[in-house]
Amino acid sequence: MIDQIEEIKRRVDIVQFINQYVPLKKAGRNFKALCPFHSEKTPSFIVSPERQIWHCFGACNEGGDVFKFLMKIENIDFGEALRQLAKLTGVKITNYQPTEAEKNRQLLYEINHLAAEFYHFLLLNHSAGKVALNYILGRGIKKESLEKFQLGYAPNMWDGLQRFLVGKKGYKVEDLEKSGLVIPGSRPQVSGSRFYDRFRHRLMFPLRDHQGNIRGFAGRILTPEAKEAKYINTPETAIYLKSELLYGLFENREEIKKEDKVILVEGELDAISSWQAGIKNVVAIKGSALTFPQVQLLSRFTKKLVFALDADIAGNQAAWRGAEIADQWGMEMKVVQIKGGKDPDEVAQKNPQLWKQLVNDAVPLYDYFLDSAFSRFGGKTAEEKRKISQVLIPVLAKIDDKIVQSHYIKVLAERLEVEEEAIILEIGKFISRQVSSFRPSVKPSRASKDRREILEEYLLALGLQSANWSWLVRRKVFALVKTLKFLRILEILKEYLKKHQKVSSQGLAKLIPPELEETFNRLYLLDLETVLQDEDKIKKEFQKTLLELEKIYLKEQLKQLAEEIERLETQTGEEKTLEKLSKKFRDLGIKLAELSKKE
Repeated sequence: MIDQIEEIKRRVDIVQFINQYVPLKKAGRNFKALCPFHSEKTPSFIVSPERQIWHCFGACNEGGDVFKFLMKIENIDFGEALRQLAKLTGVKITNYQPTEAEKNRQLLYEINHLAAEFYHFLLLNHSAGKVALNYILGRGIKKESLEKFQLGYAPNMWDGLQRFLVGKKGYKVEDLEKSGLVIPGSRPQVSGSRFYDRFRHRLMFPLRDHQGNIRGFAGRILTPEAKEAKYINTPETAIYLKSELLYGLFENREEIKKEDKVILVEGELDAISSWQAGIKNVVAIKGSALTFPQVQLLSRFTKKLVFALDADIAGNQAAWRGAEIADQWGMEMKVVQIKGGKDPDEVAQKNPQLWKQLVNDAVPLYDYFLDSAFSRFGGKTAEEKRKISQVLIPVLAKIDDKIVQSHYIKVLAERLEVEEEAIILEIGKFISRQVSSFRPSVKPSRASKDRREILEEYLLALGLQSANWSWLVRRKVFALVKTLKFLRILEILKEYLKKHQKVSSQGLAKLIPPELEETFNRLYLLDLETVLQDEDKIKKEFQKTLLELEKIYLKEQLKQLAEEIERLETQTGEEKTLEKLSKKFRDLGIKLAELSKKE
């Protein structure tokens, strides 16, 4: 099994593979990019083609091989990553034993898949689903759309789904409970089971992830006068987290990439009606709150977001928080001003051309905020201007791009007929209040690395990445490097060089014990782009780093000697020892002074 995993790694070019998800740029021997796992402005994500590994030196501090990358970027377990990469490389997997968690996830996917087929069949092909079919067709949703998004109908029975999945397919009702499809009850429903179906007499929407796996369902009532909740969703399970899914992304991701833009709506019917009207680069965010995982996912397909929400984003705190997250990811954002209906579903159904026009006429997010505030409060009197300021100052303060922020400061100042300095002052006061009210929940920890360790790491990285390995096995290097993990790597390197004429990083890596793998990999991932382009510069940097380590070593020796001299001065009969130590102290001091002149 291990050999098959290694064979997959050998066949996958990690640079080409990761480049499908995030554009990589050459950086010396490595490649770098903005990290796909957190928002940042300066690239800290490094990929080593030599070692076939990656690491983020930024906020998330994640790293690993091609398996770890695929698991994290696609939010899948190891078993699924193994299957996908095996298929990609043509490696046949044998003897892999999935974990219990992996087995459970696959079981829930199976159950949801069969449930979706059951609901879909009832809607389109069974008399029981006639009422739901007539309802949804009456809402203007065409059969083509029903099939595209696999809508279904949950029968008006306590145990309709159980009869199919338990009675006919042989699944355990306890596993249906894990999937969120049934709920424990107080009376037997089918075959003595004390469970009842969660979804009954509802229009069913399968909730797929971007790979097409059905992770849950949303069920909509068919009668508006019913006292039940309009929508009920699958509860959180081992495979379903509401905050991670975007309805329609699987079906529409190619359109999103083609248009390089995504339209964000609130509900499933908003998305389907928009798709029918010809706006197919659309997803539903299941409410107005766009989450961090959703922004992270969308950023892989486009950097342009268009909000088309039922609620007024300027007056909706949840929607605004989502816009803040998107702004931090460097997204370009616009807002559709909905007219001709209460929501995108109604507008798209009544007037598809109007819906297309409204989407095309979407205004930049911050222009929308300004227009909304001025339309609400006017902006003529001092009190009206104060109210506009209260709404907009927090918005402007949180714009991440300073050029964009400066532009809107100027626009707001002109519209309020005040000086820009007044706006800037208010933004400063707002930020000061935010900072002063912030209290960290934990005390900041001491820096994880001291200067010596940073220099030692840099020294080893210079030697390994430049392939000047012989530099690292000098006696002086062993004398100056004190961090145990680096010393162990140097010792392994020394033994490796004794036994091999032809050397390679992969060969050396095989000798590195598991507890040192992460440390060893980081040495190949440190960004040395500006140094490695020039052989002379590499040598100078190496010598300079050695010099700094030697100075640290001498300072430590001098400190120890000073403490020992101070101790002996209080004792009698130690004159000869004191004289000897004092001479050593003077010699080391002279040596340190001479080294300092070499800077």
